Amino acid sequence: MQKIILGLIGLNLVLAAGLAITVAQHASRKTDAIPAVGSPSTTQIAETGQPKPGIPVNTSESARDAIWKALVSTNLKKYAANLRRVGCPEDTIQEIMLAEVNRLYAAREKALKARPEDLSPWEAGAQGNRRDAESKLRQLLAEKRNLLKELTGVDPGISMPSRLAGRDTELFEAAFQALPESTRNQVRAIQENYWAQSDDLKQRTMGYLEPEDRDEFVRIKAERRDALAKVFTPQELQDYEMQTSATASALRSRMDGFNVSDAEFRKIFDYMQPLDEQYSLSRRNPDPVSQEFTAARTQAEQDLQNYIHQTLGDDRYAEYQRTRDPVYRSLQQAGSEAGVPQDSILQAYQATQQMQDEAKRLMQDPNLTQEQRSQSLQDLQIQALQRLQPFFGDKADQVLQRLQGNPMANQPGFRANINQKPAGPSN
Repeated sequence: MQKIILGLIGLNLVLAAGLAITVAQHASRKTDAIPAVGSPSTTQIAETGQPKPGIPVNTSESARDAIWKALVSTNLKKYAANLRRVGCPEDTIQEIMLAEVNRLYAAREKALKARPEDLSPWEAGAQGNRRDAESKLRQLLAEKRNLLKELTGVDPGISMPSRLAGRDTELFEAAFQALPESTRNQVRAIQENYWAQSDDLKQRTMGYLEPEDRDEFVRIKAERRDALAKVFTPQELQDYEMQTSATASALRSRMDGFNVSDAEFRKIFDYMQPLDEQYSLSRRNPDPVSQEFTAARTQAEQDLQNYIHQTLGDDRYAEYQRTRDPVYRSLQQAGSEAGVPQDSILQAYQATQQMQDEAKRLMQDPNLTQEQRSQSLQDLQIQALQRLQPFFGDKADQVLQRLQGNPMANQPGFRANINQKPAGPSN
C-alpha cells in the first residue's frame, strides 16, 4: 500500500516540488527533523515557493521516502492535514484514509467473526450468538464511517454485508444514498441510534419481552419516528418508511397478486404501521404467555382487516381475499400458463370452493365409516375433474394436483383415481 501511495505522489511533479519545500522548511525549524535530501539543484526553489524554470525536481525513491516520513502520522487527522497542506488531491487523500482506516479496524472486525470469511471451517456451524456479533459489527462499521467522514469531509463507501442483525442493509443503504447529503447524515444517525437501542434491548432480554420491555420498544420506535419527522416532510417520511420498514414489506406480501393502487397502499400502510409497531403484526409472533397481549394483537389484526375492507370496498375486498387463498393463486398461475381467461379462472375457483366445502363436510360427517368417507371423497375427486375440464382440458388433473390446501388430495386412492378420465362434464 505504501508503494502505491508513493507512486501516486511521485507522479505529480508539482506536488513533489511542494513536498520538497515542506521538508526544507521543516528541517530549518527543528533540529531533529528529517534531513534535506537530493542534490543542490533539488533545493534551488524560488522565494515564490515554485521550482525555478529548467531546474529538475529530484523524485528518486530515497527522496520520496524522506518526504513520506515527514508527512505520515499515526494520528490520522494530522496525517490528512499534512497531505492537504502540501496540495495532495482530495481523491488521493480519500483513498489513503480509507486504506488506513480499514487497516486500523481490520483486527477488531475479524475478531467479531460476524462475516463468513472471518470464520474458520470448524467454527462455521458452532457460532453462538451470531446476531449479537452482527450487531456489534454494524456499530463498528458505523464508527468507521463517521471517522472517515471526519477525515475526508465526504460520506465514504463502506463495504457492508447484505444483512446484519436481521436487517437488510442494502435496502437501507439504497434509501440513504437517495437522500441529499445533509439529510442523509441526519437520517443515518437516527436510524443507527435506533438500531443500537433495539439491539441492546434484544440482547438484554434474549428475545423474551416482558410488558415493560414491549413498552420500551414502543417508546424507542416512537422516538425514532419523531426524530425522522423533524428531518423529513410528511410525504418524504412516508416514502422513506415505505422503502425501508418491515411494515411496508409485510403489506406488500399481503397484497401480492392483488392489483392495489398506490393511493390504496399508502392509506392502508399509514393505518397499519402504528399497529405493527405496537403488536408486531408483520412478524406474526403472539405471546403464548401473555393472553392479554395476544388478545389485543388479535383485535389489532381484525381492525386492520376491517380497514382494508373499508378502503377497498366490497368487490375489491372480495378480489383481495381471493388472492390470499393458495387455491386461487394456484388456479390463477395454472390458468395464466394455459392461456385461460380470467373469468374462466374465477368460475373454476368457485367450482373448486364448492368441492372443498363438500369435502370438508364429508370429512366431518360422524355417520360415515372410513370406507364410506374414502369412497365419497374419491367420487368427489372425479367430479372435481369434470368441473375443471371445461376450463383446463387435458391438464385438469395436473391443475387439481397443484392446488394447495386441497383436502381431497391427502385421501387414500387419490393418486390412483385422479388418473381416471371423466366421461364428460356433469350437469
